[in-house]
Amino acid sequence: MTIGGAKPRIKAANGDFFPLWRSIIGRRKAGRAGELGGVLVGNVVLNRFVIERRIGSGGFGVVYEAWDGRLERPVAVKAIEQRGEAGRRVLREAQAAARLNHPGIVTLYELGEEDGNALLVTELVEGSTLSRLGAEGELSDREIGEIGADLCEALDHAHSRGVVHRDIKPQNVQVTEGEPRAKLMDFGIARLADDSPLTAAGDVVGTLAYMSPEQAEGREAGPEADVYSLALTLYECWSGENPHRRSNPAATARAIGARTRPLRRLRPDLPRELSEAIDACLAPRPNRRLSLEELGTAIEDALDELSDYTAERRSHIGLRLTAIAATAAAAGFLIAGHGALLP
Repeated sequence: MTIGGAKPRIKAANGDFFPLWRSIIGRRKAGRAGELGGVLVGNVVLNRFVIERRIGSGGFGVVYEAWDGRLERPVAVKAIEQRGEAGRRVLREAQAAARLNHPGIVTLYELGEEDGNALLVTELVEGSTLSRLGAEGELSDREIGEIGADLCEALDHAHSRGVVHRDIKPQNVQVTEGEPRAKLMDFGIARLADDSPLTAAGDVVGTLAYMSPEQAEGREAGPEADVYSLALTLYECWSGENPHRRSNPAATARAIGARTRPLRRLRPDLPRELSEAIDACLAPRPNRRLSLEELGTAIEDALDELSDYTAERRSHIGLRLTAIAATAAAAGFLIAGHGALLP
């Protein structure tokens, strides 16, 4: 029962208070199979965060939605086993996040360790990844442009603090309903200025289909690599295809560094200056690419010209126009045929 609008609360063994309903749900879920490294849904970690449900996973960990019993707010908890590269990545992500304070970058609240897992506690961002929204055709050209402008600002802040992300891709962008429209996530392989590198010279890090040529060759990746990967991400969102992705990693690696097909050939309806800016950011040589400021300006200048139609809506319109054109052509053929029979 709720009295006066307040949730009934219980006191945990450590002295922290939690809503009663969350404790009950936690106990019910705790009987389920264990997750990564002993982190169980329903457990309390770091003496204050109630693990509620699993919301994602990757090669280096599992992400949970949790409740901060002390500050009474939802959070995200990433649990990563502290061994080998995974352990180094989680520390690097925390070090990178500690340097950053920008609304377009997911905020780190706490770093801790429990039962052999490193735990990164961050703000919980409601929404969907750019990858999912793009695949389902739910974004309009204008919305993609707004997301691109937000990411330019977020990356510019990161670069000004000596942080190069090195893994810009649709899966690492969370799209929200508020402002800014996009938040950048996962700085696990970021390069920090004035710090020891996470990888040795010649090592290849990042996601192959979104890598810059210098990353794919194991060379040092500076801010220009982020510009390249961001432009490639936007190219894919607007065109519906990644020009590098092939059927296998070897073929994808061979495609990196080759001149990409101009965006305007796939989307001639986009503003010419915007398409040319994206193409310029995909130059194989880093010193030939536009800066983040130049890319952001090109996107901002084009926003008023971009369509509010989603990719799905454009597809429907295209099909209708094709059908209309086919009907008109058939009607013209019939008229011409009848005309030939007239004396």
